[in-house]
Amino acid sequence: MRPRLGLPIALLLAATALPAAASAATPESSTRIPLRDVPLDRSQARQVHVDAPFDLIGLAWRGPAPDRVEVRTRGAGAWSEWVRLEADAGGSEPLWTGQADTAQVRATRGGVDVTGELELIAVDPGSRPAPTADTRIAGSPPVVTRAQWGADEALMTWTPEPTETKAVIVHHTAGGNDHSCAESADVVRAIYRYHAVELGWGDIGYHALVDKCGTVFEGRAGGLHGNVIGGHARGFNRHTFGVSMMGNHERVAPSRETVEAVAEISAWKLSTVGVPAAGTTELVAEPAGSSLHPAGTTVTLPTIFGHRDVSKTACPGRFGYEELGTVRDRAAVLQRDARP
Repeated sequence: MRPRLGLPIALLLAATALPAAASAATPESSTRIPLRDVPLDRSQARQVHVDAPFDLIGLAWRGPAPDRVEVRTRGAGAWSEWVRLEADAGGSEPLWTGQADTAQVRATRGGVDVTGELELIAVDPGSRPAPTADTRIAGSPPVVTRAQWGADEALMTWTPEPTETKAVIVHHTAGGNDHSCAESADVVRAIYRYHAVELGWGDIGYHALVDKCGTVFEGRAGGLHGNVIGGHARGFNRHTFGVSMMGNHERVAPSRETVEAVAEISAWKLSTVGVPAAGTTELVAEPAGSSLHPAGTTVTLPTIFGHRDVSKTACPGRFGYEELGTVRDRAAVLQRDARP
């Protein structure tokens, strides 16, 4: 783990008076490695050593997605367990690995190895002092802003598109659960670079992200200040606000702090547009290969629902999905209590 400096935000803003703190920050970076030239081993995996240590990996490809993608990594210790990554058009979900320098990849389509069609993407999130959620945007609950978690705005090439928010879609970032709350900003920066640069989205897909301690991080630019289209649910990005729980909740339940924070940010966002958290809404599906609904279909959904309700995915995981009733109920109470 990289060393962290626990300096207050007020001191960080006075960077000119603290050259040591300023020099502690290091920029993020990423590396792409084609797997076509890497030989298969006896387990039908391709092993890659990356010169610069990484904390997050993903896989990208052109053409049809593999049916199955699995990875494991090694740092200073033993190999991690094999983790299956969900595949979408052009790339997999990212996996937070903690510091590692070697990865093994297996991928098949129709039972046939297609690992050679993939590129490994290894991301180093750099290092910055851990931020504090001490900002409110347009009356939101306390959040860590993009500036505070260290978003490099030069990477933001997406032109924000306005929308009318009618519902909240709840996700999980998937990948791993083995990161501390002090590392949450690193995870967000790594996902940002993966989405914006390596997958070519131009920005992070989610409007907000919530860690296991209940800290809310500002996601897509303009998503808290106003209503803009996200990049979190193909076919249903229009008219929705994407909140992602950080971690893999197919494996473990989200913490009580996470559930509460998801309810708070959802209640606030829906209140800004006069939408009840316990209500329903109608959304029209747009074209998307991963959608459960044909393009043009009108779908009636709760105003807070899970990604799996509209897409071919396990997101937000079995345990995450089980908490959506609690999120809706709590968000409804928060909206009621906030009325004058």
